[in-house]
Parts: sequence; C-alpha cells; structure tokens
Amino acid sequence: MAERDMATLVSSFNSARINLKAITENYRALRQSTSGQLMVVLKGDAYGHGLLECANALVLSGAAHLGVLDVHEAMALAGAKYKATIHILAGLEGPESMRLSVAHDFVVLVYSWEQLSALAQIAQSLNKTCQVRIKIDTGMGRLGFHWEQFGEIIGKVKTLKNIKVLGLATHLPTCGDSEATWQLKRFTDLKTQADRVIGLKLSHSALASGGLLAHPDYEDDLTRVGLLLYGYSPLTVDSPCLFDLPRSRNLIKSLKPVMSVKSQVIQVRTFKAGETVGYDRTYRISKDIKVATAPIGYLHGISRHRSSRGFALIGGRQAPLLGRVSMNLSTYDVSQIAAMTGNEVVIFGEQGGEKLGADLVGSWQDTSPYEVLVTSGRLNNRVYD
Repeated sequence: MAERDMATLVSSFNSARINLKAITENYRALRQSTSGQLMVVLKGDAYGHGLLECANALVLSGAAHLGVLDVHEAMALAGAKYKATIHILAGLEGPESMRLSVAHDFVVLVYSWEQLSALAQIAQSLNKTCQVRIKIDTGMGRLGFHWEQFGEIIGKVKTLKNIKVLGLATHLPTCGDSEATWQLKRFTDLKTQADRVIGLKLSHSALASGGLLAHPDYEDDLTRVGLLLYGYSPLTVDSPCLFDLPRSRNLIKSLKPVMSVKSQVIQVRTFKAGETVGYDRTYRISKDIKVATAPIGYLHGISRHRSSRGFALIGGRQAPLLGRVSMNLSTYDVSQIAAMTGNEVVIFGEQGGEKLGADLVGSWQDTSPYEVLVTSGRLNNRVYD
C-alpha cells in the first residue's frame, strides 16, 4: 500500500487542512518584498503541504521557479507540465537521475567536480546542455565547494562542454549577524569573479527566508522562499536584527498559516483526585477534573516530548495536554470547557477566534515549525480548502 494511502487509513479521525488561498496570498506578499526573482521551495512534499497541489496554486499565481528536493519530486512536477523552471536542490543519486535531469532540462545545484564531469558526459551523449548552479559553501559548513577553492573550480568549469552555468548559490546558517554579513560579502566577491571568468551576467542566489527578512538590501537575483511561503518565519518580529526593519516585521505579521491539524473528541470522562492519566503515571490528578481523549498521538506527529506540555483548542478554548502522548491517543483537561464526544480538537490552527501556531507547538516538542509541518502533513490525511 502506498505511503499516502496508509497515512489516510491510520488518520481517519484526523486531518491536515491545507488552505491554498493562504499560500497564494503569502506568495504575492513575498513577491512584493523583493526586486529580484523568487524560487518557491517545494522540497519535502512542499513541507508536508502537498507537492502538486501547492505547485499548481503557485504557478497559477505567477511562480516561475520551483525548488524541489530530488529528481523524483522534479519528475512529478515535470509530469504536470508546468511552465516553470524546476531546480533540484539536494543533488542527484546516480547516472539515471542525472540522465533524467538533463533530458528534462532541470536546473541542478552541483557541489562536486565529479557531479559536474558526469553531467557533462551525459549531456554530451544526449546532445543537450545541462543547466547548473554551482553551490558554494561560504560558511554553512554543510554542502558545496569551499569558497577558497572557487577560483580553481570556476576555471575548470569553463572548460566543460555541454554545461551551462546559470549562476552561483550559497546558504546562510544565521541571518542578521556579523558572520552572515561576512558570508554575503564573500559571496559577492565570488559573483564578481564568476561573471568575469565565464563572461556573462549570471543569476545568483544567496538568500532564503531568513535572509530575505534580515538582509532586504542585499541584491539577490533569485531568493529561495520556503517557510515564509507556508505562513511561518524563521525570525520573530522581536528578533534584534529586525529592529530597524519595519517592512520585514510587517511582512511576518501579514503571513497566513497554510496548514491546520484537527482531530476530534472520542470520549469525555470525569477523573477523581489521586488518579493518573497515561503511561508511566507521569500525571497525577490533584483535584476532580474532566478529561477528553482524542485519537491523535505520535503516529500522527504529536511528539512524545509534548507529554504534559502545551495545549490543544477545544470549544475555542485552551485545553492543556495531560500525561504521556501515546501512539494514537492524547488526553486534554476540559474541566472549564463544555466538551462532548465529536467536538473538534485543533492541534494547531484556529478555532473560535483563538489561534495556535505550529511554531508554538514546535517549542513544546523541542523542535521547529519546519519539522512540525513536514511531519504533520506526511502523517495525516490532507484536505484542501
């Protein structure tokens, strides 16, 4: 059984609701925030929101550059025949993925000489030209040619036939601090060198969501927007680096969360003082309370780290989570709520004017909104509004 079918089966009580209008409104706001072009990052099944559904909404809204994880996601988009450039961001896993990339005119972020050489040979055998962006590690320490090796690499790249360099790309591990400023200065110097050696005005890409907010004056040709697109920000409006950047703070405030995750109450019981809730008896009741049980647990993305941390929304009010999170069950204090079987339980989203974000949920789970969104979208039945 396919993974998506299985997720639907095990999440029959639960849903990840995706608001495609929100993602298009976020995209339009982001497009107005920069003079350069935008790449909408759809890797990881569009951060759990659904690759094809989100791509379709964004292309219809004018997105011309789509960033995906690997050749499998790229081929899914190619099958939809979007009039947009597809960029593979995480490399290629072998000769067949390279052949498909060249044959379908995908743009590949390359980070090793072996990749470049192999792509050149495959492109020559297909009588085609492979389009690439050269990934430079200017300080992230993760993937790419080290910036100090760039002079040697760019000279060798120029000798390759059937390779067209569209530009360079880098990534910032932090934004708005002195180290990020140095990285951008380093990257600007490399851009100048590449333009001179290759002899063309190239299109370069340095900023992602955080960089767009913290470095709005940096002249980036192609900014990669991911988390912002889905309604969340890697920086808060209170981040010191945004103190003198009101436009960036207002942009954050304007974003609309695209995903909400909902379950339902399947039982409400009264518990007496002294009784315990859940595995390992980690929560002992101090006074008589009402407890609602929902059929959602770590199978559906509520981390076990959430045990007795945070709340869900039931009846438009905050219902504290009690005890251990089980595989497919979690329990909530509804003593102050007129809860009953069948009531909606919002794990994150909005209910009755009360809002609960994936960023706050992530803090309860000792992680980020990135992980909350990807996991929740993958493990629950997606419903599109």
